[in-house]
Amino acid sequence: MKVINNFLKNIEVFKDIQNILLSDSFPYYYGDNTANTEDKSDFLFSHILYRDDEQKSKYFNRILMPIIGQLQYTYLLRAKVNCYTKKPKHIKTGMHVDMPDPHTVALFSVNTNNGYTLFENGDKIASVENQLVIFDGSIKHCSVAQTDKNLRLNININVS
Repeated sequence: MKVINNFLKNIEVFKDIQNILLSDSFPYYYGDNTANTEDKSDFLFSHILYRDDEQKSKYFNRILMPIIGQLQYTYLLRAKVNCYTKKPKHIKTGMHVDMPDPHTVALFSVNTNNGYTLFENGDKIASVENQLVIFDGSIKHCSVAQTDKNLRLNININVS
């Protein structure tokens, strides 16, 4: 596992991504549950940037290209923005892998909050803005909702 703080060196590019995703006009789509969560009160909003071998969003270039342009990979498999809303308690999604095939996960945090990613071995990675976490996609992990900020935003990128 590798954690890279201040991943995007050009702060203007980072702020552009952050401003787009925090704007009141960015389209998020409701999902009534999150990755096998036992707590049925949990939900999230997301925005697919790339899936099924094609761009799915007009925001692909402005949001994703500055990040994936700095990654080493052969194939982009999927990329999406996750938008978690503030919860009264830290709700954990179920432990999971993003996809069954071998892959690498690059998880980019858009904002700082007290939510985090929890790994099966007990490791926790805090949500810190402009931080990228890279890990083997076969490692089970889960998202843990924040209780301090209205939104927790991250960009989940799956590559091989």
